[in-house]
Amino acid sequence: MLILRFLGVACLIGAAVSLVAYLLSGDRRYLRWIGWILRFAVGTVVLFVALLLLERILMPIV
Repeated sequence: MLILRFLGVACLIGAAVSLVAYLLSGDRRYLRWIGWILRFAVGTVVLFVALLLLERILMPIV
């Protein structure tokens, strides 16, 4: 779980840095990087929520 949190923070930092780089340079490849990073971040969030739900479901059983 801690690894997923670090990945989430890294995604936010990476998207922010790419946005600043785009604003400073105007190069459109940074926008593509932001899109890729945000897709990865959404996947990380979905995985994080799925693990939380799985933990809630399995806790009464164990």
